[in-house]
Amino acid sequence: MNQIDRRAISRRDTASPRKPQRKNGREKYEKLLDALEILITEQDSTDISLANLSQVAGVPAASVYHFFPSVDASLTALAERHYKSFGDVVLGHSDFSPSESWQDMLCQLYDLVRGYYQENIAALKVHFGPQSSWALRQLQMENNWRLADTLIKNMSREFELPPSQDWRDRFMCAININDSFCSQSYSRFGKITDDAAAEGKRAAAAYLKLYLGELLQRRQLRFAPLEASA
Repeated sequence: MNQIDRRAISRRDTASPRKPQRKNGREKYEKLLDALEILITEQDSTDISLANLSQVAGVPAASVYHFFPSVDASLTALAERHYKSFGDVVLGHSDFSPSESWQDMLCQLYDLVRGYYQENIAALKVHFGPQSSWALRQLQMENNWRLADTLIKNMSREFELPPSQDWRDRFMCAININDSFCSQSYSRFGKITDDAAAEGKRAAAAYLKLYLGELLQRRQLRFAPLEASA
C-alpha cells in the first residue's frame, strides 16, 4: 500500500464515528448528538469544534474524541440519525395521492422531501452544507438510492413503466439533479427557496421525460369478482 492510499484510508477512518456498545456509551453518544443538533442549528458547521461540543453537551472531552475522531465524524453521526428519521417520515410514506401523471407523483415526493428539510434545519445543513467527507457523501448517496427506490415503487404501482433494466439509475440521476438545485439554493440563501424547488422539479422531470415520455399508461385496477351469496 502506497503513502497516498494510507492517507486516504486515514481520512476515511477519522470521518466515521465509533458506535458505542454499552448503555452508558449510547446515552453519552445520543447526548452529544442532541448538543450537535443545537449547535449546527445556531451556527455553521465550519464553526463547530469538538471542544465546543464537549462543553455544550456536558460530556468529557475524552468521550467526545473517543466517539468522534473529528468534527466530520460527528456530522456523519448526526446525518445517520437524520437519515433514519428521514426514512421513517419520507421513505416509509405510502399514501401518495392518486396521480393523473407521473410528473405529479414526482412532485409529491419532492414536496415531502423539502418539507422534511424545512422542519429539520440540522438535516438541511448536514445534507446541503459545505462539509464533504467521504463517509458523509456515502450516506448521502445511500439516502438518495433509497429515495429512487421509493419513487420507482410508488410510480410502478400507479403506472406501467416501459421495460428497462436502468430505471434505478435513471431515477437516481433525477434525484441528484433535483439535489443540485437545492444545494445551490442553500449555498446562496441558506434555504431551499420556492423558485429553486420548482426549478429542481422541472429539471428532474425533463430528464425523466427523455425515457418515460410525456404520458404513461395507468395500471388497471383489478377487482376479484364478487361471489353470489348462497
